[in-house]
Amino acid sequence: MNPGYEGRTELPESVKILFRPTVCIVPDNQYICEIKLFANGFMNAKVLAKKIITLYRNAMKLLSKQYHYDWSLRGIKAVLTMAEQLRRTIMKDASEEVILLRALRDMNLTKFVYDDINLFLGLINDLFPNVDCPRIYYDNFNRAIEDVLNEKNYILVPEQIEKIIQLYETMMTRHSTMIVGPTSGGKTVILNTMADAQTKLGNKTLLYVLNPKAMTVIELYGFLDPLTREWTDGVLSNIYRTINKLTIKMERRYIVYDGDVDALWIENMNSVMDDNKLLTLANGERIRLQNHCAMLFEVGDLQYASPATVSRCGMVYVDPENLGPHPIWKRWLKMNLADRPSEQEYLDDLYSRYIKNILNFIYEGKTETSQRSRMKMIIPLTQVNIVVQLTKLLESLLIRPFLNDRKTQITHEFIHSIYIECMIWSFGSCLKQNDRVILDGYIKYLCPMPTGLSGIKAKVGEIPIEKPLLFDHIFQTESNQWMKWNDIIEPYEHDRTKRFSELLVSTVDTVRLEWLIASMIAIHQPILIVGDTGTSKTATIRSYIRKLNPERYVSLILNFSSRTKAIDVQRSIEVQVEKRAKDIWGPPPGTRLVLFLDDVSMPHIDTYGTQQSTALLKLFIEKRGIYERFDARVWKFISDTEIIATMGTPGILVGIRSQLRVSDFWEFFTEREKQIGGGRNPMDPRFVSHFSVFYVSLPSHETLFRIFSTILQGHVALFPYEVRELIPSLIATTLRIYEGVLKYLAPTPTKFHYVFSLRDLSRLVQGLIQTTPERFDTVSKFSRVWVHECIRIFSDRLNDQKDQEIFNNILQTAIEKNFLLKNHMDYLMRTPILFGDFRNVLQEGEAKIYEDLQDYQAVKAVFEEIIIEYNEQHDKLEIVLFNDALEHLIRIYRVLKLDCGHMLLIGSGGSGKQLLSRIAAFTADCHLFEIQLTRNYSETSFREDLKILYIQVGLRNIKTVFILSDDVIVEEGFLEYINNMLSSGMAPTLFTEEERDGIISEIREEATQNGRLLSKENVWDYFIKKCTTNFHIILCMNPIGETLRNRARNFPALINNTTIDWFMKWPQQALYAVAEYFVSRFKFMSDQYTNDIVEHMAMVHESTHFYCDMFTEKMHRSAYVTPKNYLDFIHTYLSLYKRKRQEIVQQSERLNVGIIKIDEASTVIEAMDRHLQKQRNELSNNAY
Repeated sequence: MNPGYEGRTELPESVKILFRPTVCIVPDNQYICEIKLFANGFMNAKVLAKKIITLYRNAMKLLSKQYHYDWSLRGIKAVLTMAEQLRRTIMKDASEEVILLRALRDMNLTKFVYDDINLFLGLINDLFPNVDCPRIYYDNFNRAIEDVLNEKNYILVPEQIEKIIQLYETMMTRHSTMIVGPTSGGKTVILNTMADAQTKLGNKTLLYVLNPKAMTVIELYGFLDPLTREWTDGVLSNIYRTINKLTIKMERRYIVYDGDVDALWIENMNSVMDDNKLLTLANGERIRLQNHCAMLFEVGDLQYASPATVSRCGMVYVDPENLGPHPIWKRWLKMNLADRPSEQEYLDDLYSRYIKNILNFIYEGKTETSQRSRMKMIIPLTQVNIVVQLTKLLESLLIRPFLNDRKTQITHEFIHSIYIECMIWSFGSCLKQNDRVILDGYIKYLCPMPTGLSGIKAKVGEIPIEKPLLFDHIFQTESNQWMKWNDIIEPYEHDRTKRFSELLVSTVDTVRLEWLIASMIAIHQPILIVGDTGTSKTATIRSYIRKLNPERYVSLILNFSSRTKAIDVQRSIEVQVEKRAKDIWGPPPGTRLVLFLDDVSMPHIDTYGTQQSTALLKLFIEKRGIYERFDARVWKFISDTEIIATMGTPGILVGIRSQLRVSDFWEFFTEREKQIGGGRNPMDPRFVSHFSVFYVSLPSHETLFRIFSTILQGHVALFPYEVRELIPSLIATTLRIYEGVLKYLAPTPTKFHYVFSLRDLSRLVQGLIQTTPERFDTVSKFSRVWVHECIRIFSDRLNDQKDQEIFNNILQTAIEKNFLLKNHMDYLMRTPILFGDFRNVLQEGEAKIYEDLQDYQAVKAVFEEIIIEYNEQHDKLEIVLFNDALEHLIRIYRVLKLDCGHMLLIGSGGSGKQLLSRIAAFTADCHLFEIQLTRNYSETSFREDLKILYIQVGLRNIKTVFILSDDVIVEEGFLEYINNMLSSGMAPTLFTEEERDGIISEIREEATQNGRLLSKENVWDYFIKKCTTNFHIILCMNPIGETLRNRARNFPALINNTTIDWFMKWPQQALYAVAEYFVSRFKFMSDQYTNDIVEHMAMVHESTHFYCDMFTEKMHRSAYVTPKNYLDFIHTYLSLYKRKRQEIVQQSERLNVGIIKIDEASTVIEAMDRHLQKQRNELSNNAY
């Protein structure tokens, strides 16, 4: 046993006592070496053993600490085994010291990082002075390597060739080898080249590549059904069984594990990696690894591998320092411009002029004359990543349109201009705005081209010198001149028939981003967009996808959350593709599938620093396919796909020199940054290296002003002149408020939902678009509805009275600074501020008019009528319409009237969230949809209910409000579907392919009548759009505990895509109103006591908050008193009152009966007494 090792389970005490424990002492390694050397015929074994142990001890102390270094006995044994083989084969005549030195060098140099090589060689020279160790050369193999590299247009890099030979030599002595190193080092090229070289020499080599972290352990190894005892192979066991079949061919078969190594799955391979070579499956089957097979692990590092795993494998470390970006550039020139030597030479000159200088400037802060701090990137890219991105941009903007045709003639100045454009979007793509300014200046300093004249567009052969950066220009090849992005933006035309969610104002950022996406899609290059929430990443990409030719492209939008698994991604992709040939799948013939992966960094990072969905996507991008998970476990090649991904800005800025993995990034995060979530997880650099990466910064103040003022001015085009003139100052004031909110109302762990973004500004403008020129024809009226929207968007989510006061101060200060508004301050801030269009909702045929509702009494009267109507059609509601309840009711109704309006209602139990939602839904003429929990209700049941919902809103065209409270969320998986519904309108894997085809066939005719093409994708898109139009989601959550905060972090759409309304504790007026409602209707109580009892009830409930705060302060534990407690208090009191009153009445009645009986008895007794007295008198008279 190895207690404490990762991946091992401790034996229970009840089992331990059945065994006699024995402790193994640390072995004498030197003595073991001596015996092993003597056994292998080394006569000077004693001295050599001492040198080996001394070397390993010094190396352990002096060399850097790396996870893949192994100085254990198993590593020493491997050296001795290799020395034995060398002595018996190719070094029979060499001295013992030379043989051992050869074994020590070959077994250790392969695994060292760049800085440790010379140090280790120095230790060897100290122990083996004046011993010359000749290198073993493999002439045929070396020639084969060079031939393979030349055939694939690779540049011959001596260090890389040496690594290929080291891998070859390591595999001679090991059947398990790990190729370790950060991204951009050439690990895959080394592995593939070695396999191709062996094939060229007549020993055919087959590689079976899989990513073990892209699936669960059961899917990897297999599953034994506990009931039927039927065994189902996993992906790995299926491959393992296949490669170990005996063959008469001269071939080698390697399993390549291209993914992170951790204790969860690798420990099951220990018996395969050691001398036993046996894979033991859960069904008891044991499969031996044959001699023609081997296992290769391609990993970034071995942080989570146990020493037992590391010591069982040969190690080949591939250091990116040995490669660098220059060979990448040379290969690209060789592949793309072999038949155009003039352009090839000129581009190479440009590379020499710019690239090395700029890389030093960014990564080291060095120039020819100065030294500055290194720049930081939003997401770390290696030098190779940046140069690859440069080549991709050149391929799209220069090679594909101009240089593919040999007849096309272009000038060097033209090439130079495009080269500069590509440089700024490769070297500056992930820099923040401040660093982009610095880089812009340095590129202009290096550029020998003359600068254009001020006020005149720079032409080809010139570089623009005007104030905007090079990032703000595009080189237009049609006109051969530099243009500002501002100058090519199409003017916005307001379309009143469009839904608000479809309105998009083109800006520099959106036009530029669409241009970058189109450039990468043209050459089938995956693209990753990085940016904060609210930078219009998703909206811009959706707009780009909508503009694609539907006859050539189909799309799949996947919204990631913390619970997104690899299986979810795979299922979604498989639904969109169809079989074309054996093991070949793809979208419908003649089309390409555009995969939009939104918030790709959101999925949960497991204990070992891996995102399972990312692991699957990495394999998919590299190999263009996935493994079948459910039936045959075979490889499915998926063709004709494009990938666009987005992610939030990681929680910290990581230095560019960093080569860290996900887990290494994570340890640098503060607890605050870990809690924020929302797509802030760092991504695996090996995954990111497959993308062209572009950072989208937050829009500038000018851009925001242009976006929202343009939309609002389009809306008020028919309003009076004074209202139209108000819009610019109103938007400027709105932005001032937004900046103040960001500054003074920042999120904290207890106020995690204080996340304000540009989406909130959009919702504010969306609310203003409800106005009509008939009702809002003056500055004061329009400004008052603007104040209303500001309060709804910014203030309604605040959960603290002090924060609401802060916001009111921000609002009033902003109004005072607006000369058009400050004179109307009293009118604008007059309370209550209530707006709606439901005043005549019960009058059929009457137009609904959005207006100022003036006061609570008018609103209460309307809703009392609505409730009467509701009670006639549904189960009777018992509700008290106090002022606070009316405000929440109006807020809910407001959102239900908005396009794609969804709400998150946060409040403790009994606040009335669900009750008010039902009334608001009825008022908005929406059908109510709720799930009914049963005993075995599960995620599968929830899926079926959602299907019913979609059929209702999509096929039957019924406007529906889906109310989901946390009481019915029995599995967190429910929120995965809700997250997708909020962000994209549909959970991708909700319907099976057969169900989807049925829906498409049913709605196809309607879609065609509405101008949709007949393709399945277009009809399905119409169905989704119809669903998003017809349903609203209201989430009712309780803020007590950590549950809501975790959900907000794991499912960002709950915050980002909803309007939040926080139900604070009931005010005094509400407490009085509720108590009075129930007490006044209590028929057993006299009216003279009602007021006193109501006042007492409200006072008791209010006082409990003080004691709860005191309890929290003293005991450091929270105690809560909710409206439900208040309602329970009232009902309990009235119930006790009724019971006590009944007891008193009963006692009174018993006493009354007793008194009556006594009176009756007294009457009888008196009568008897009189009768007795009469008889006594008679008897007395008779006696005389």
